[in-house]
Amino acid sequence: MHPLPAADRQRMHTWTQLILSSSHGAEVSERAKDEMAAYFAALVGDRRGSTGQDVTSLLGAAVGRDELSVDEAVGVAVLIQIGGEAVTNNSGQMFYLLLTRPELLARLRTEPALRPGAVDELLRYIPHRSAVGLSRIALEDVLIKGVRIKAGEPVYVSYLAANRDPDVFPDPDRIDIERSPNPHVAFGHGPHYCPGGILARMEAELLVQVLLDRLPGLRLAVRADEVPWRRGALIRGPQALPVAW
Repeated sequence: MHPLPAADRQRMHTWTQLILSSSHGAEVSERAKDEMAAYFAALVGDRRGSTGQDVTSLLGAAVGRDELSVDEAVGVAVLIQIGGEAVTNNSGQMFYLLLTRPELLARLRTEPALRPGAVDELLRYIPHRSAVGLSRIALEDVLIKGVRIKAGEPVYVSYLAANRDPDVFPDPDRIDIERSPNPHVAFGHGPHYCPGGILARMEAELLVQVLLDRLPGLRLAVRADEVPWRRGALIRGPQALPVAW
């Protein structure tokens, strides 16, 4: 997402934390989202003629060419910013899982070719949300497998359950880093697929590669049950992950 002005980065982090937390109430979260959207609207507007390669410059240039509306550009910017914060939590969960399964960690250290597949399997296996997610509203009556959904009713689709569907994933509660195919929906599906999904996977793979290769002695510095976890957060993850090497 950078470059953002350095003076604004802490404010952006605070907004993101408030949006992703339920502990302050819906009104606080909505206000933070509105303030972030207003910030990005101004930034994208200022960068309509930009030739920069950062996200907001690319979005601003697309608005300047009438390829996107300002609202569409702001929507993408907000989603990528929030998703970037979620990667921090997701990565903490990944390494908590690896550091509490020494046999799996040792295999990834000695067989680096397995790491991309392992990241995909961890994305499938780990429940990254603390809740089902956003609802979708039915636009018309529809019958799905004998269940009638009426127009106007909310529908919640749990990708957490989908990623453990035994009809799709044999032995779904087992971590199989050589699972193939692995059609998980950790980043959603169809028109609601995460716009930052490719970036998030790349960041996770890079973290796994670098930390396993450069810190061969990486281990938890506390017992697994002493690791503190975030409370009231929509995205699950450790509050801190004390390690040593």
